[in-house]
Amino acid sequence: MPTLDDIRLGQLSVAQGLCQPPEVEECLALQHTNEQNGSTERLGELLVSRGYLTPNQLARLLNLQREAEQKVTRIGPYDLIRKLGEGGMGAVYQAHDTRDGKVVALKVLPRSRARDKVFVERFEREARAAFELDHPNIVHGLDVGHADGYHFLVMEFVQGNDVYAMLEQRGRLPEREVLSIMEQIASALEHIHGERLVHRDIKPENIIVSATGEAKLTDMGLAMDNQNQGRRRITRSGIAMGTPFYLSPEQIEGKTNIDIRADIYALGATVYEMITGRPPFDGETPAVVMMKHLNETVPSPHDIDHAVSLQFCHILEKMMAKDPVERYQSPADLLIDIELAKDGQPPASTRPASGRSSVSRPMAERAKERIMTPQVERINDLPSTLEQSGSSGVLKPRNRRNQSHASVAIGGRSRTAVNPTQSRSQHVKYAVTIGIAVAITVLVLVVVAVMKMH
Repeated sequence: MPTLDDIRLGQLSVAQGLCQPPEVEECLALQHTNEQNGSTERLGELLVSRGYLTPNQLARLLNLQREAEQKVTRIGPYDLIRKLGEGGMGAVYQAHDTRDGKVVALKVLPRSRARDKVFVERFEREARAAFELDHPNIVHGLDVGHADGYHFLVMEFVQGNDVYAMLEQRGRLPEREVLSIMEQIASALEHIHGERLVHRDIKPENIIVSATGEAKLTDMGLAMDNQNQGRRRITRSGIAMGTPFYLSPEQIEGKTNIDIRADIYALGATVYEMITGRPPFDGETPAVVMMKHLNETVPSPHDIDHAVSLQFCHILEKMMAKDPVERYQSPADLLIDIELAKDGQPPASTRPASGRSSVSRPMAERAKERIMTPQVERINDLPSTLEQSGSSGVLKPRNRRNQSHASVAIGGRSRTAVNPTQSRSQHVKYAVTIGIAVAITVLVLVVVAVMKMH
């Protein structure tokens, strides 16, 4: 992916009137494609090779970029040490408080956003939530202010990586580690729930894990009182607030009664990515991803890796039930099942009905749940909810494909039942096989008798 420096260079080239936006977009897309083939070519080099910039123009832009980065080194009493990350709401810096020597995280709203009432309102909402929420698994707010033309929020500095960075480095995480992170974030959500708030943007980038394994939830910019859900449902770009990869179905549908169960779904989607190494749904556009959350399912983690326990998959299925009614109704309920799973015990909750979760049931458990298709004589007063299959009188379960084999539990074990059509076919095969065997036996006996006579 293009780096932040590449993106800034592209923006600067347009601001200076040296390139057109489509030219920059073309080179950024080409850079991404080339990286997948092992190329390390930078955006500036591509702009020159395509003839959109001259080498001298590129050198001048790089100098301007360096000067801009070095220009701001202090905001109010805070000396900026290094940039930790950047997003739509601004940049986060590791900073030094000159008053007491404390190292903090400084979130700075860009000057260009200072006149945008929507962004300032969201920034102030995050500041309020950061101060109001006091929990060991939530990044705590320390100060908020305005200095040197910048709005800023001061937060505790957590030495560690966000989950997104961890997945970039390691691919995926083991179940025990995922359960630990999930338990801590569920505990944070329980505290948020108690304050009648909804985070609304749970995702890997918003979970920071320290070197000791302590997980903390950050970015309260979307936190909202769930008693006043009608204030803002959609962003100015028309996308439901949150990140499409982790949005709950009710957020996608624009429903007005969003509550903590939407955060539970988003945490489930985040956990799915942690345990499998990929988000549950992907697509070319946000709209495609969101439609998949509404209508599709993904394989169970156990079917991807049998080392993932069935208890873990049960929890994940319930977290990602498409209907909020079938999810955990509170983080406290989720925490009960997490504790049981850590001890190797089956969850206390009932799982969603088959096909009602974004996560499929493990094939091993689906096999156990199949029941033998009942056989009923052909009569005229069959119940209207049952469909006849041909002339055999076999009934097809509703909303399920007719199968030749079904599993039925007998004495705690499973046995295979065969439908009548297949059974008759097998009887014919068995009769032919036995006839051939008898003929061969008789022939062998005759040959042996003749040999003895000679």
